Amino acid sequence: MERFFALRSRHADARIYIKSAILLAWFGVSYYALVFRASTFGEGLAAAVSLGLATAGIGFNIQHDGNHGSFSKHRWVNRLAGSTMDLLGGSSYLWIQKHNLAHHTYTNIPQSDEDIEIHPLGRLAPDDPYYAFHRYQHLYLWLIYALLPAQLHFYNDFRKLWTGKISSRKFPRPRGMALANLVAWKLVFVAWAFVIPCFYHRVWVVAAFYFLTTGVMGVVLSVVFQLAHSVEEVEHPSLGEEIQSEWVRHQIQTTAEFARANRLVTWYLGGLNFQTTHHLFPKVCHIHYPRLSRIIEKVCRQHGVEYRTQPSLGSAIRSHYRFLRRLAAPPTANLPAATDEAVF
Repeated sequence: MERFFALRSRHADARIYIKSAILLAWFGVSYYALVFRASTFGEGLAAAVSLGLATAGIGFNIQHDGNHGSFSKHRWVNRLAGSTMDLLGGSSYLWIQKHNLAHHTYTNIPQSDEDIEIHPLGRLAPDDPYYAFHRYQHLYLWLIYALLPAQLHFYNDFRKLWTGKISSRKFPRPRGMALANLVAWKLVFVAWAFVIPCFYHRVWVVAAFYFLTTGVMGVVLSVVFQLAHSVEEVEHPSLGEEIQSEWVRHQIQTTAEFARANRLVTWYLGGLNFQTTHHLFPKVCHIHYPRLSRIIEKVCRQHGVEYRTQPSLGSAIRSHYRFLRRLAAPPTANLPAATDEAVF
């Protein structure tokens, strides 16, 4: 790794700035089309889907690298890139606490990694409590994924501020300017997402297309994340289990990669199909992940460590489906995993 980075920066080059400009332009054009130009349901539907995909793309690429500090060597550039999270209705402050400090430290550990917590609506870990309706989670959770952005916008962030906890762990709540900045960005989001559109469309139309847009975004964001951590081939430590592995081995055991040869998937997902690489090098810009992944996999083979991958996006989605179906069974049932034939 030292030789790899001796010849190149860990941060972005011109490619990430060009991509950022494309994604932001895509977002702006889609928003303009939806709010100011769409006059039929078909036009609105196309613009809403486009806006949802553009928003997810900004999340994968700009805010993610920015809030990890890997976008640029300049702190102010990273903050600017990370603030796209605030623009899109989230909170970069809370995201850093939840994702960088909790998820990247306690990956797939129950009651510590909130990114795998969706109960009581679903079970994403073997130790999650089981309810009878979970038997259908492999069918209905895809709809729940669509609702997660609305939950983030109007509930989750405020719950964290009120309780001072992320999952079961306390975190330093924002105060002073940090809190004022969080509130100001929430108001900016409400202004562009609701107030401005209401000048041109009925309230129910604005609400309907909000849920349509965020639904597309939610499914895309959630599924991509689940393909890295909620699939058959990764490990899920039990609650209270002593973690025997060192941090590096734990990250490899609890994370998977997919579609590594698909350049379009890699471009749009900001390299998040290389999640093992990202977890080991979170402060490295995603443009380096494809080459880093090959190096890491070679080292893993040399040390007898399984490097978990799926060859395609489709195979990864099928693995997630089978994982959901396995956890849909009562814990005592101990049923075998579903097969591909049972899925399609």
